[in-house]
Amino acid sequence: MLKRPIIIDTDPGVDDTIAIMLAKSHPELDIKAITPVTGNVPYSSTSQNALRLAKYLNIDCKVAIGADKPLFIESKTAGDIHGEGGLGGYILPSSDKDFEGYAWDVIKEEAIKANGELEIITLGPLTNIAITFLRYPEIKPLIKRIVCMGGSTYAGNMNAYAEFNIWVDPDACDIVFNSGVPITMCGLDGTEYAYLTIDELKGYIGKNTKIKDLFDHIFNFFIERRTASTDDDKLQVIYDAITMAYFINPNIGKTKKYRVDVETKGSLCAGRTIVDLFNKTKKEPNVDVLLWSDRDLFKDMLNKMLDFYK
Repeated sequence: MLKRPIIIDTDPGVDDTIAIMLAKSHPELDIKAITPVTGNVPYSSTSQNALRLAKYLNIDCKVAIGADKPLFIESKTAGDIHGEGGLGGYILPSSDKDFEGYAWDVIKEEAIKANGELEIITLGPLTNIAITFLRYPEIKPLIKRIVCMGGSTYAGNMNAYAEFNIWVDPDACDIVFNSGVPITMCGLDGTEYAYLTIDELKGYIGKNTKIKDLFDHIFNFFIERRTASTDDDKLQVIYDAITMAYFINPNIGKTKKYRVDVETKGSLCAGRTIVDLFNKTKKEPNVDVLLWSDRDLFKDMLNKMLDFYK
């Protein structure tokens, strides 16, 4: 089997963890490195979660030192969404793995080794990728594509228009989206079609797998949050896992290429991804935008993932 060399750039979080579990369950992916970044919780937690998840899931890859703050603005996190330590209070076993170099150096090295075949999936702010392109602009042609969980075509979850990952470091997003590297943006509205109901969440719990303790803890955490939510629909969207599912199997979604610019300043909509749906700017399209995701296919991929870990 010809494996796909990939790097997972992430701020582990509960949804990142499910995404990484999903990646490990697909043998056609050759995970070269995990590069943590500050985001869902402070870097002290995301970096340790990355090291410990690699050990917990038996992923034989580098874990590199990433950015502990955004490029130009102060750090902002979402601990209230991801719980203590980023994993809803779950404490992973300690790991004997250690960091191997810096994220931007590892990305450069792996891009050269892969000779144009390296793919990067980003599950958090784009700080590490932006630093890579600022330091080593010559490797841009060696990145096959980046699939990014972030952004939104319509509404945001941090202000009226901005999604969290972009809002945390809009300057980094601006650099990456204008890098010339093929980009797919899996935003809030494109992923939300693949929601899970509370009853569906319950249906995944209790399977006899090697990841049972952590997986069940996270899904119970989702259930508790959704049950306590004031939203009428009580639906759970595991954004990072849906993005990873699309990365693995593009049949899970539908995309269309648009011009996407990023609002890096402003008090009302900093971090907004401005998707030019009607070509008003007349600029060259630069991002494939996920418009829709297949709920049934995503649920099937979660079931197959759990079968893998039996």
